Amino acid sequence: MWFLSTDRAELNFFPSPENVPDGYAALSHVWDKEEQSFQDVRKLQENCTKDGTNPRDFVCEKIRKCCELAESHGYRWVWIDTCCIDKTSSAELSEAINSMFRYYALAGICYGYLRDVSAVHKPGDIHKDFISERVDGVGDRDAFRLYRGRHDHILNARWFQRGWTLQELIAPRLFLILDNAWRVLGTKAGLAELLEHEFGIPAAVLRLEISHTEFSIAQRMSWFRWRETTRPEDEAYCLLGLFNIHMPPLYGEGRHAFRRLQEEIMKQSADTTLFAWDGATARNWQDYSCLFAVSPTSFSGSGEITYGPPLHPHGHRTFNDSALSLRGSLATDVRLNITPHGILAYLPIVVEEVAGEALVCADLCWYRGRCARGLLPLCLQNDLGDSEALSARWSSCCVCDFLDERILWIPDRPRNKSGDNVVRREAVPRASWQEVLIRHQPRPHRLPGEVTDSDRYFIPATPKQLLVDAPFRFDEARVRRFMVEAGVEHVDIRNANVRPSRLADSSLPTAYHFGDLPLTLVIMVGQCRQEWLPRDLSLPAPIWAQVSTRASWSGRVDEAIMKLLDDPLHDCLEDHVSLWPAQQKKFVLDGSVWDGRAGVVTLSFASCPFNPGRTLVMDASFNPLPPPHGHHAEPDDTTRPTSRRSLTSTAR
Repeated sequence: MWFLSTDRAELNFFPSPENVPDGYAALSHVWDKEEQSFQDVRKLQENCTKDGTNPRDFVCEKIRKCCELAESHGYRWVWIDTCCIDKTSSAELSEAINSMFRYYALAGICYGYLRDVSAVHKPGDIHKDFISERVDGVGDRDAFRLYRGRHDHILNARWFQRGWTLQELIAPRLFLILDNAWRVLGTKAGLAELLEHEFGIPAAVLRLEISHTEFSIAQRMSWFRWRETTRPEDEAYCLLGLFNIHMPPLYGEGRHAFRRLQEEIMKQSADTTLFAWDGATARNWQDYSCLFAVSPTSFSGSGEITYGPPLHPHGHRTFNDSALSLRGSLATDVRLNITPHGILAYLPIVVEEVAGEALVCADLCWYRGRCARGLLPLCLQNDLGDSEALSARWSSCCVCDFLDERILWIPDRPRNKSGDNVVRREAVPRASWQEVLIRHQPRPHRLPGEVTDSDRYFIPATPKQLLVDAPFRFDEARVRRFMVEAGVEHVDIRNANVRPSRLADSSLPTAYHFGDLPLTLVIMVGQCRQEWLPRDLSLPAPIWAQVSTRASWSGRVDEAIMKLLDDPLHDCLEDHVSLWPAQQKKFVLDGSVWDGRAGVVTLSFASCPFNPGRTLVMDASFNPLPPPHGHHAEPDDTTRPTSRRSLTSTAR
């Protein structure tokens, strides 16, 4: 492990943090775009050794200021992650990532450098905490509001939005918060109540009055909240220390890193709140229906969910270790094992009647806070799509939702201390222990061209546009940009497959259906077969295009869409791209038809760079119109979609 000497900023190696004489300081910060690396500092050190100068005078300002501050506080050594890790060594990088929490926990002092914060306090106020700032005659709520207002500049710092800084805040004992001039703003212990209110991290943890391991997995995950990391893998790696997990980093695995973390936690802990996450952040039903979450942000609403393991009839519960495990005569009845098809679980299955519906739920021994009353089960349903598991001897399930809730709260249902976990009401039968197989991650099935674990919305491929001689192309990047401009999150592409020209349906247009039914915007592009001469194969058929909106509240919307697409009729004089000025045309959308979003859609076409004679490249843009304030003239080159097709069109 490498450390910088504070007097000269020279790198020195120690076998472990415990071997550093008289302890060391550590720096927690947000990385700049350019940081001096291990190799940069070593090279400076070698050059200064030759000419007898002090390397500290030539390192970047951040490293120099940190060294000077640590030296003034009596420390001879400081650890800075940017330059004290040789990132060219995969072994050293892996060791550092797995030991990061330990490095900060063993530091004598840690500096939290907030580069984007300037001090606005009086010099005598820097050490005041909430208790010392209370004013006679002012209620706690008002006093706290005033106290928070004085620290907005700290809470809004980018440092609190980064993933890696979570463990760097929790691990150290003495943590000084510094402004951009390296002046002390306070300590994490002094600002503990404020940090708990803003970020959900208990003040007792920040003051080291209670260990973070005393909190459930869901609670610790919830502390991440909406923090961000540059690489998706770091969402998992930055949490290793909070759960005392060691696993090799594999940059390039994407979101799979967080699933690996959950698997490792499951192997070492009996705490089932690992599955108690909020489905609101799931990207799709595949993610929602699984036990494992996609990201730690999924736990942002799980800060009050705790775990109470099932009790043996003659046992007792202890809360003095990270897994909240059972000791002595206690027995953990719930069993969880990972299989290729899902998690094989032996647990209480409860059939509960809620709002007149019979719900199948899994009682995973969850509580809300310290309340021991009430049932907090996970909703399940049959996983009909898992044919392999259905052929096995277990019941195959996946997570479902009830009234948009993944986890139910059924109050006044205390668990029975006799060991069956659920107290019965007269109308509800005893919970039965069953062995079920629950889906833990999305199936490996992917659509053509789909990449796993991508944060971007998937836009399906358009096979007919992948040919060299394609009549037109609407590139994925252009489609995505149009979706952002128009404020839509969904696109459906129809009539996109390759069909032989001899077939009658080869003339059907390709339709881009933006938005969700029944309010849709449709761009249709096709080839005109009315003027095309089949005998002259050297000339491509003319391209025509239309833009339309549709508002239909009937239950037969999809049938109307298919009927429309089977009709390739169009107005040649209005719709042929070759007749448009500069091959560009504008279409005005009526906000009353398309979800109140009035605007102008502009279609433009240009020759394809690698097939200019036969292929056109389409681009589309959306410009919103301000609310009307009386009558105003429209541009001459703008067309309102008022044709028959504009009133009924949609896409697939």
